[in-house]
Amino acid sequence: MLKRNQLALSISAAVLSGGLMAPLAIAQSDEAIEEVSVTGIRGSFQDALSTKRNADAIVDAISAEDVGKFPDKNIAESLSRITGVAVSREFGEGERVSIRGAGPDYNRTTLNGQSVGTADWFILDNPSRSFNFTLLPSTLISSLEVTKSPQASQDEGSLGGTVNVRTHRPLDLDAGQAAIAVESIYSETSEEYDPSISGQYSWKNDSETFGVLVSAAKQDRTVQRSGFEVLSWSDEATPGVMVPGTMGTPTFFQERERETLFLSAQLRPIEELQLTLDVLDTSMDADNMNANWLVLTGENAVDHATNGQLSGNSVVASQISGDGSGVVNWINRVSSSESQSYTLTAEYVTDAFSLDVVAGNTSAKGGTYRETSWEYGWSGGDYEFDLNTPSLDSNPAPSDADAYTATDGWIWGGERPTTDEETYFQVDLELPIEAGAFTSIETGAKFRNAERTQQRIVYSWHAPETMTGDEDLADSYLGYIFANCPTLSSCGLNSGGIVSFDTPAGGNSTTALAQMRDVMEQIAFVGFNGVSADYARSLDLANNWAVEEDIFAVYAQANFEGDNYSGNFGLRYVSTEQASSGYEFSSDSWGFQTVDRDWLNPSYLAWVTEDNDYSEILPSFNIAYDLSDDMVVRTAVARVMARQNWNQISPFETFGALNAPDPQGQAGNPQLKPFLADQLDVSFEWYYGDVSAFSATTFIKKNHSYLAQETFTEARYDEQTDTWVDVDFSRPVNGDGGLVAGVELAVLHDFDNGFGVQANYTYTDTGSDSVVGISDTMANLMGYYENDTFGARMMYNYRSEWSKGFHWNGNPLSNDAFGQLDASFSYNVTDNAQITLEAVNLTNEQVVEYSEYEDRLMSLYENGRRFVVGARYNF
Repeated sequence: MLKRNQLALSISAAVLSGGLMAPLAIAQSDEAIEEVSVTGIRGSFQDALSTKRNADAIVDAISAEDVGKFPDKNIAESLSRITGVAVSREFGEGERVSIRGAGPDYNRTTLNGQSVGTADWFILDNPSRSFNFTLLPSTLISSLEVTKSPQASQDEGSLGGTVNVRTHRPLDLDAGQAAIAVESIYSETSEEYDPSISGQYSWKNDSETFGVLVSAAKQDRTVQRSGFEVLSWSDEATPGVMVPGTMGTPTFFQERERETLFLSAQLRPIEELQLTLDVLDTSMDADNMNANWLVLTGENAVDHATNGQLSGNSVVASQISGDGSGVVNWINRVSSSESQSYTLTAEYVTDAFSLDVVAGNTSAKGGTYRETSWEYGWSGGDYEFDLNTPSLDSNPAPSDADAYTATDGWIWGGERPTTDEETYFQVDLELPIEAGAFTSIETGAKFRNAERTQQRIVYSWHAPETMTGDEDLADSYLGYIFANCPTLSSCGLNSGGIVSFDTPAGGNSTTALAQMRDVMEQIAFVGFNGVSADYARSLDLANNWAVEEDIFAVYAQANFEGDNYSGNFGLRYVSTEQASSGYEFSSDSWGFQTVDRDWLNPSYLAWVTEDNDYSEILPSFNIAYDLSDDMVVRTAVARVMARQNWNQISPFETFGALNAPDPQGQAGNPQLKPFLADQLDVSFEWYYGDVSAFSATTFIKKNHSYLAQETFTEARYDEQTDTWVDVDFSRPVNGDGGLVAGVELAVLHDFDNGFGVQANYTYTDTGSDSVVGISDTMANLMGYYENDTFGARMMYNYRSEWSKGFHWNGNPLSNDAFGQLDASFSYNVTDNAQITLEAVNLTNEQVVEYSEYEDRLMSLYENGRRFVVGARYNF
């Protein structure tokens, strides 16, 4: 290892966070190496380069410039600048990452090498194995490492790559080192200023045997997202012609409040032994509400197919006179998410061996804990739509409170909490050896026990006896509400007046009544006119489930090194046992069991478990060969695996609106086997200047299977119409596999005068347009300037269209190409004080989703621009 460690000392710069890094030559001789201290952006490049250049596997890295000073406010945004990594931005922030032909659900994210429990707050997010990066503030991060070629000693579970988030450790920092930052964030769509404050302090004793680091952050954000939605496409009523079923102009509001605390304590009681305790506690209050003015276009499908404007076989514009209908859908949700992790690591190092023992637990809970959705409607009116624009007009208008009546209305709601927990224990042993080129043998074992659960409860204000037997008032509390609040002009439901939304859609649907959350929640959950609110709570039996997973892994790995090469090869054996549990029930209670009163109760109900188990042997081989002092070739061969999504292997069931034509639904499959792939990676790196470099990487993956869909039809009960409706369900199955091939190109050029440019490009060919989360083209372009007092970066990130799987109603869903321009500036007031300015999404890029073809618009969202001004002080 001596040669590579000496080589690391000669490296002093790396490319921007695109993952390509370059060495800066340091004057050196046979007797001494001159140490050069590099700070700021170039200093972060140096740290990242050291990580990449010393790795035997193919690894890209991003490093913080200083304690609490990561390049982006959102970790996923930083990851998006690495070659081969793509990011989804559902609500204007990076949330999930796709890597090298594998979607977000088939890549692992770890914190200091271990899992972090995740439970999403959004009610439409399905429990998955992807990690939501909005839960981790960037201020506590030391570096990010993306490993694209696995080693036997590394946890399995990724098809594309593993993201390891590293935090600072107290014994690695100077005693008494601290930083504090305050920021104000302005969001263009909500027109709100939100505060953010973070701080970090690290201490250790004079003998450097004990240290404690504490990092804390509190961040608020007001989210407003306006847009246009088509909720379904169908040709059931018009064979051969696809007609939009329901469309509207939604506006989403949310107040996010995130608090994070991280503690790291280290103890070195003797020279050979070091103990580290890491504790993470992060939570986010995510209450939200959504207002959508909907036109039920599917009810006029035949007229649209006959008289509407067609693009291909899709109706993209039409109008109806006198026979239209629509509703306002106001949804209010109490939502949150929180995660904790506790990890204790013991490292014992001697000349004879190194032993690491890790034990820990991580847990999360989150979701929607209370939801209410109000619908008032109209019928017999007019409307017209144009998806080319898009625009939506209706008569009566959304501002006409008297026209929206309870006659065409409904109130529903519920709960959807989820949990995620994992307990882990691992032992790793490394034995130094001298056997030719072999330098050490590593072996170890790891046990993980994980459980993911989902609960779904629905509220029924129309249930019997919700008026406590007072039939003189109404037959149910829903009947009482509608009798006393017959239109939106009643009971204060229109007390907020009329508002206009800044939305990418046109038509009078963008000028509507303001949503009155307080009024609706008072009526729904407290009562009014002296009558107490009441509703039945029933389990939605098909959507209550639990999946438990026991994983045992053991590995052996040999490390080798010669004059101009180094690497490793090994085997990892993994055994997985899964138990998917859910309700088995008769259909005589419409799939519900009322838990707070005697109403709906199936004649047969049982909690049943379906087992599934499999084991795999995963070989891996990595080698790095130095062609010269400034050229390196890396080759990696491996078999990788990723387990299927929790949601997909659960016995869940969900479906869209039963009053729409051709209702679609989805169901789980507990017998799914994991994804397996054989991969080959070859990379070339040429460090041709002090801070200038070029790299090219090619990768090929042979996927043994892709996720396919099979369909079946079953009837489901529609509460609102008291009828049974056939639903076409799709469920995942292991389908045929295929090849994924790609090329990554990256270049960094520094002009030696403070200016520099970095660019990278990734092309991925999956052989199919339906592989979830993958764009065939991704690119980054970044320019930077830095001197002793001022720094600036302009960053453009682009990805071509990608599949998102299936919409909740069963339609295929894709996201159109997306490109985002960001900028950041910093000014050093003193050596310790800095002022920063950031701008996110300067071009106000819109998120566009469609079904199969671009003329079948599903949604158009505008998240707007964000501007951040802040001040930071180091102690």
